Amino acid sequence: MKRALEKACPSCGRRVALEATACACGARWVASQPTGPEFRVPRVGMPVAAVSVIALTILIEAILLAHEAYVSPFVWAEAIGSTLVYLARFFVPVLLVAAYLAYRGSRQAQRAPDRYGGGRLARAGLVAALLLLAVHAGVFLTRAPRLIENRRIRQEAATRANLYRLAWAIEAYRQQYGTYPRRLIDLQEMDPHLKPAVDAWGREFVYSTISGDVAAAAPMPFQRYQLVSKGPDGILGTADDIVLRDDVLLSGGGSGTR
Repeated sequence: MKRALEKACPSCGRRVALEATACACGARWVASQPTGPEFRVPRVGMPVAAVSVIALTILIEAILLAHEAYVSPFVWAEAIGSTLVYLARFFVPVLLVAAYLAYRGSRQAQRAPDRYGGGRLARAGLVAALLLLAVHAGVFLTRAPRLIENRRIRQEAATRANLYRLAWAIEAYRQQYGTYPRRLIDLQEMDPHLKPAVDAWGREFVYSTISGDVAAAAPMPFQRYQLVSKGPDGILGTADDIVLRDDVLLSGGGSGTR
């Protein structure tokens, strides 16, 4: 505390009172000491951080896109589009953060230019982030129909796989008990660890069976059991139903192929 109320003589280094104007060595102060720094360096943390993130994003995406174009020279446009859609889930949040940092940096530079700098850098970073976001959004919109179709195909394939898995369990039940199960839950008598199968839309399959005598007398193709997925619309009896009769897969009640 005492040293805070003293100052050092610039000539001999002796400690004297803070308000003293002369020292015992004969030196004198001709002006008061400055209370703070004469020049403040403006802060540019947010603009620099935003531009750094954007530059790193551009570099990573450029490397990945160049690799995709190199390994797929004949379908490079398709490969680049698919890669951009895939990368969007990772880099869009990063670009949003970078845009926010650039916006904050620009606002700070406008409101307090003596304390914050890098206004032009922040505005350039904001424009770059918005352009990259627009590119990702444009690619996603152009590929959205294909993405939806691919998702539908994957869901139907997963549903067919579950249907065949259930059909195998039903046949195993018949071989063990001599008859088809009345309900799908009866399959757990054969295997208590068997989980109820659902289609790709999270709905349970509709199961029905008829007696062996009726099935033997029925015209081809005969039916001993039937498994039905209600399809994407969740309504039974519509064109998007996926039907499995015995080991024959049908779609919407149409003709099936083995």
